[in-house]
Amino acid sequence: MKIVIAGGGTAGHIYPGISIADELALEIEDAEIIFVGNKDGIEERIVKDAGYEFEPIKVKGFKRSFSLANISAVRRSLKAFSEVKRFLKKFKPEAVVGMGGYVSAPAIAAAYNSKIPTLIHEQNAYPGFANKLLSRVVDTVATSFPNGEECFPRAKRVVFTGNPIRRRMIGAVKEPSLENFNLEKEKKTLLIFGGSQGAKKINDSVINSYKKFKNASNLQIIHITGKDHFSEVCKEMKKLVDTKKDKLRYQAHPYINDINRAYAAADVCLCRAGATTITEITALGVPAILVPYPYATGSHQKKNADFLVNHGAAKMINDEDLTPDLLYKTSIELISDNKTMVEMKNHSQKIGKPFAANDIAKLINGISHKLKI
Repeated sequence: MKIVIAGGGTAGHIYPGISIADELALEIEDAEIIFVGNKDGIEERIVKDAGYEFEPIKVKGFKRSFSLANISAVRRSLKAFSEVKRFLKKFKPEAVVGMGGYVSAPAIAAAYNSKIPTLIHEQNAYPGFANKLLSRVVDTVATSFPNGEECFPRAKRVVFTGNPIRRRMIGAVKEPSLENFNLEKEKKTLLIFGGSQGAKKINDSVINSYKKFKNASNLQIIHITGKDHFSEVCKEMKKLVDTKKDKLRYQAHPYINDINRAYAAADVCLCRAGATTITEITALGVPAILVPYPYATGSHQKKNADFLVNHGAAKMINDEDLTPDLLYKTSIELISDNKTMVEMKNHSQKIGKPFAANDIAKLINGISHKLKI
């Protein structure tokens, strides 16, 4: 079976696609999977590093406000549509999957025009413009949140699957993970990060709250700063940290490849509310303090966070309200309240869909045979 997966623009649109590809390879014997994405975009590197074939196209995103640049984007999209259509005619896939974003639109449109079965996946609680438009023509819309019928009222079929994550995310064990970070099992662990690129607002709040945190004898912190912020955070923290006197155990990392181990070690995480992060913390049941990125398209991070808060799985601090004092106060209150942490963990696990990638692989297998599963 031949499958095309289209998406890109951000890593968040491509990693779930790779998770689905991994499951398709397990689900379907002799599956042949090719990704379509922007030439020289971040998706090309990620896909090739994951060992999958990549078909490059050139496409530009649209600006949400009126701009002459949108004229160029329309022309580029029409050309990309023709490029993808020629590729589909040559490759002859049984299904085309769109992972959201402007990169997936020409591929799904070309597949629809070529009468090839299609599926799109929406990661966020608030759908993007491309997926809203494409939902009217695709065979199936898979959603990360259970409000799909409201978001896609004109879709033929909506299935709540969750957001795909790779199998290695599931199964990390707490004690070995604590040992991996050289942490103590008797202390509570707070994991702080701001998404794959880091978040300066969160990093600055951690730095400026350290004088309060340093006296917390029952606490240890894993702080993932983002590669671009790491040297600056280390420079500032070096002025503050006294390993001989401080009761807190603090460690900073620019990036952690095995983030599943960091989640397994954590009792609470404080982080942004991107779709991938939401998926990971709910799949693993980690109580969370969410600080949504305020400039996300359509305020989708705020809507993602609202969903968890409304289900008792997280607390939320708006970015504009985040101060060192509030970060410290909220973190200490939650991590000192075992009853609330257990309740939040249970609520989070109820929301979580750890096997979403396999469920979507089955949907793709189904539409490619024109079967309902």
